[in-house]
Amino acid sequence: MHHSQQQRHQNFTEIYELLRKLCKSLAGDRHETVLKGVTQLVINTPNSISSGGAGGNDESSIVARIGQHLRSKSAGDYALFQALHEQMSAYTDTKRRTQILEFLMLMANSEGAQTFNGQMLNLNSELRSDLSGSLPTTEGSSRSSGADSGGGGLSNIFSKIELRSRSTDNVSTGMRIIPFKGGSVMQDGRSSTTSGELSEEEGMAASNNLQDQLMQDVIYACTGIQGKYLRKHVVTGEFKLDHIRGRTLSIGDAGMILQLAEVGHFHDRVVKFTDPKSDCYMKGNFGQGYISALQRELTQYYGMLAILQEDLNRQRKERIGLTGGGDRLTLKKLRLWLTSPMERLQWLAQISESCKELKGGALATIVYDYTTNGDPENRRLAIELLRSACIPLQQALIRWLIDGEIVDPNGEFFVEEISEVGFDQLWHQKYRIRKSMLPSFVSDGIANRILVIGKSINYLREVCQDKTPVKARNDLKQCLENDMDSIFSTISTTKLHQLIDSAYLNTSKQVLDIVLGPHRLMDHLQALRNYLLLGQGNFADILMENLQAELDRPASEIYQHDLFSILAAAVRNSFSEQEEPEVLNYLDVHFLVHYDGESGWDVFGLTYKVSGPLSTILEPSLCRYQTFFKHLWNMKHIQFILSRTWKCQTLAAKSLKSLQNQIGPIVTRVQLITSQMINFVNQMELYILFEVIECSWVQFLPRVNQAKALDDILDAHHHFLEDIRIGIFLDESSQEIINTLEHIFDTVRKLEEWRERFYRLCFTEYEARKAYQDHIKQTERTGDYGVTTEKMLERDEQAKTFEQHLATHQTLLQDIGNEYENMVGKFLYQLAISTSEALRQLGMRLDYNEYYKHRDRRLNVPLTFQHIRMSMAANSFRSRKVTSSSMLY
Repeated sequence: MHHSQQQRHQNFTEIYELLRKLCKSLAGDRHETVLKGVTQLVINTPNSISSGGAGGNDESSIVARIGQHLRSKSAGDYALFQALHEQMSAYTDTKRRTQILEFLMLMANSEGAQTFNGQMLNLNSELRSDLSGSLPTTEGSSRSSGADSGGGGLSNIFSKIELRSRSTDNVSTGMRIIPFKGGSVMQDGRSSTTSGELSEEEGMAASNNLQDQLMQDVIYACTGIQGKYLRKHVVTGEFKLDHIRGRTLSIGDAGMILQLAEVGHFHDRVVKFTDPKSDCYMKGNFGQGYISALQRELTQYYGMLAILQEDLNRQRKERIGLTGGGDRLTLKKLRLWLTSPMERLQWLAQISESCKELKGGALATIVYDYTTNGDPENRRLAIELLRSACIPLQQALIRWLIDGEIVDPNGEFFVEEISEVGFDQLWHQKYRIRKSMLPSFVSDGIANRILVIGKSINYLREVCQDKTPVKARNDLKQCLENDMDSIFSTISTTKLHQLIDSAYLNTSKQVLDIVLGPHRLMDHLQALRNYLLLGQGNFADILMENLQAELDRPASEIYQHDLFSILAAAVRNSFSEQEEPEVLNYLDVHFLVHYDGESGWDVFGLTYKVSGPLSTILEPSLCRYQTFFKHLWNMKHIQFILSRTWKCQTLAAKSLKSLQNQIGPIVTRVQLITSQMINFVNQMELYILFEVIECSWVQFLPRVNQAKALDDILDAHHHFLEDIRIGIFLDESSQEIINTLEHIFDTVRKLEEWRERFYRLCFTEYEARKAYQDHIKQTERTGDYGVTTEKMLERDEQAKTFEQHLATHQTLLQDIGNEYENMVGKFLYQLAISTSEALRQLGMRLDYNEYYKHRDRRLNVPLTFQHIRMSMAANSFRSRKVTSSSMLY
């Protein structure tokens, strides 16, 4: 309560001061008398001024009430009031402006204003007189002599107050009011008469002029241009009301033009993607296609704005509002016009923002994702953008699928050409799919077919020198030119997909006919299997037997041309026919890089040389064949060593019968170890040559016969080599197995070295004994029977040394045997815990008598081959039982 009283007192003080200044300005010397009468009038009249606006009479409500009062009397005065109020808003604060408006409203509503001691009438007279004398005159202007109505007096008073206020408080602004005939100032600068009450049509015209100005601002804003009432935000670019002029607008008009100005914000967001100077400008051919679609949309949008601008200009010229026509353009109608463009521009801005900094297939993927929108209009718009953006894709597909050419300076096509790769590696490395540029609407299968079609055209033309055109190429070209939308379909039954499939089959058939026909691909694959995978009869045995002497030499002393003749002889000896085998034109000796101390066995290898179309296809696989040969040749060498060891033992057994009592246990032990090793290596060779290589080859042949394209054969060939790689323990998961196998092979080599030293020792002892006996026989023939003491002592010393060396060799042999058995036990355990059924069965064959199972408890745990064997036996018993039971029934 106390606060309310203080506020009311403050309001009365300010109002009284304002009245005093006003009366002094208007009445001159008589201002004291006029101030007294006006003060009594205000005090005795109950209204909202007494509460200072606390009752809810803010500026907007007072302006509305004044406007209603003036329109009921004169439309011209209402227009004048609007103009003066707008000017006063720029130079006074809200609180002061509200108080002035309340006072003027009070004066206009007072019925006794003109009869209060004649002071109000005299005030109006003074006002007119003061206005006539203070306002500058222009040519054709004159003072009104008619009596002012209540509304006219209010307007004149307001005008006078505003003029005085601006002349005293804002001289530095340089703004002025242009007076017109009758003392009225129109908002649009036109004069009006005050000889009587203005017509209602003139008031409506003034209102229409304001509406026209607002619509003009909206149209400007739609193209990103600032207007009288709308300004751009410096940071966000959004349109805001002018902080001065915007205060003169009603809430409805202000909200309406702000809502419509949002179209301009979306317009600016879209335009920046078409501006080459903008950082959002899209690069590449796909981006240029997308920009062309944006420009078409903007052209249609500008055409619509031109129509609106033309209508607005026409109605301004014809003054439709004065005739009361109902077809004039209004803000509400403008909103209906701009609703669809706003949504369209908003959608364009959103899509463009998503595509920023993208190019090629990546850009097409983003635009394609918007085609699944549920709104039909938005979906159609996204499809139009996608079509325009994918015009470069259409052109690239035509050139690639028809001529096998790629013109892609910006790296946007999903088929990539590696310029550094020559045509000798065309099929595998020259062309590839660029995953980052593959549109989402192009499936991996279709992309691979598209890649193969163009690659096949280049392969036929550049490598095979076959320039036969692709069948149905014209149909495919016409479909790409006239029905590009089919590529956007995820359904593979469209005409374009069918033509791509047809072109894929036709080009693939042409390649297959050449590769399998004149160039005999399958014959060369068979040769690789026979010679590099050791599948040709006894070729490996003959070659190793003939190369033994050469390969036992240091690697630095061996020459490649010396070994080729031995290789040719081995091929001829293993060939079933008498004519010169053609494979010698491709098979050759290959030496690895050698280091000091390595022998020929360490660096020897075979290679297969092909040229032309076959080189393009088989070149990437030849290194794998060489790796497989090295592994198989190593195992074959181990087998050869054991065979030579067994042969040496057999021959030595006859020659060293005289030493049997001393070397018998050692020979028995070495024969036992040798037989174990031979069984192990033979089982490994059978497993690799038959269960791995041969079975993989049998699976490979049907896939070749069913192949419809060269890639089908290459894929089958890849699986063939992959199965071999896994089967011979060269994959990553078999690293421990191959390491253990190498240790086992090392024990075989140690046994070979031990055998050479042992039999050298035995034959040395044998020769010494034989020489001693021969010496005795020689003395018998000469009559000197017996031997000398020195000779006997020398022989005894030799026998003693021999026995010591035998003990040492026996110990070394025991160590080799123990190491071998430990490594084999470890190898069997690794096979037993393997996930491969074939490897577990191999472990069962290697331990056929369960010798290692009894030595290693780990082989008795579940998941090892012993339990698998029992499980297999149990399953076999159950199957026989079921079979017998079914026979009973």
